Amino acid sequence: MVRLALKDLKLFFADKRSLMLTFAVPIALITLFAFAFGGVGQEKGKARPTRVVVADEDQTVTSKNVIAKLDSSKELEVSLIGIDVAESLVKKGDEAAVLIFHKGFSDSLNAGSKPPIEFKYDAAKEAEVGILQGALIGKLMGIIGGRSMEKNVLAKVDSDNPGMDEATRKKIHEQISKNFSDETKKVSETFIKATPLVAEEETSPGLIQAVAGTSIMMLLFSVVSVGASMLDEKQEGTLKKLLYSPLHPNSILFGKMIFANSVSILQLSVMFLYSRLAFGLDIFSHLPSLLLMILATAYACSSFGVLLASIAKTRQQVQGLSTLVVLIMSCIGGSMIPTFIMPPFMQKISVLSVNYWGIQGFYDIFWRALPFSDTTFLSRIFVLVLIGTVMNLIALQMFKKNVLKIA
Repeated sequence: MVRLALKDLKLFFADKRSLMLTFAVPIALITLFAFAFGGVGQEKGKARPTRVVVADEDQTVTSKNVIAKLDSSKELEVSLIGIDVAESLVKKGDEAAVLIFHKGFSDSLNAGSKPPIEFKYDAAKEAEVGILQGALIGKLMGIIGGRSMEKNVLAKVDSDNPGMDEATRKKIHEQISKNFSDETKKVSETFIKATPLVAEEETSPGLIQAVAGTSIMMLLFSVVSVGASMLDEKQEGTLKKLLYSPLHPNSILFGKMIFANSVSILQLSVMFLYSRLAFGLDIFSHLPSLLLMILATAYACSSFGVLLASIAKTRQQVQGLSTLVVLIMSCIGGSMIPTFIMPPFMQKISVLSVNYWGIQGFYDIFWRALPFSDTTFLSRIFVLVLIGTVMNLIALQMFKKNVLKIA
């Protein structure tokens, strides 16, 4: 019995694929999730400041002083830019929101009336926007007078009642603070005008994330199997027979590329048709843009599958390597975790993933409603086509080196 167990252990450790799936994949995912959720990569006890984009249309000493005080806060990192640029960044998904100090801010503040402050945001980034809005309201109320008034009331209570016992004093302080907190909450609802800059339509951003993220991740797994069929043909002797035929050797790989692209386009099309039937995703209002994005995403993903098959020498190597690479790309690219909740450095490396460009392209179509000719949307298409072309060129060279030579 023990000898049988030892025999199986020896075989297990001799199988590189099993070792990779058992140890490398979980270790890689634990590391990525730890960084993505902020568990590592920052100093203990030191929270990362929240970035806020601010546009100052008032351009007065008062507005500049308020913005300077916001920027001096440890919790906020202010980026002051023009309103047109800021709104464009929000519309295209590069920023979550912009805080605007409209003209007349200083005059309204001096007159004791409601200051014209507006918070324009992308409703698709609900979690990020909620955190940012809460931080801004608290800071602005403190700067403009809400917290200082509370402190004055507490100080007056203490000075008028010097003989009050500590328990009673604490209870009164808590009640006053609660009253101010409730009042601040009521005031905050009208203190800053909140406007969704990206129009809220029937399509939920959560649905877009689920459909786009899952479809691309599963497509990557599918095209790997399609590409690996080339190695099956080598082992079965089919590839050698094809090499003896009048076909040019490159035509064999091009045939696999066409096959992989066809399967990819079909799979993505079925996924979006299913989402239309099951969840009501409006695909027909954006059909030209959707078809273009499906073609570009399918091209990039299928080239990835063919590349892996060209690099590896056996199907087992393809399966082990693909599991690791696809899961890592899906994690950093936004298929598993939306990129906007990741730390800044994770958001930067997410652009290295096919998933990122595909998901952002589908957001451009269904949520941001960018037109077919928009440069931001077309840039996603360009990057996907570029990725696919580069990987196909590399695959062509590796195919000659690894597959044809040993066929």
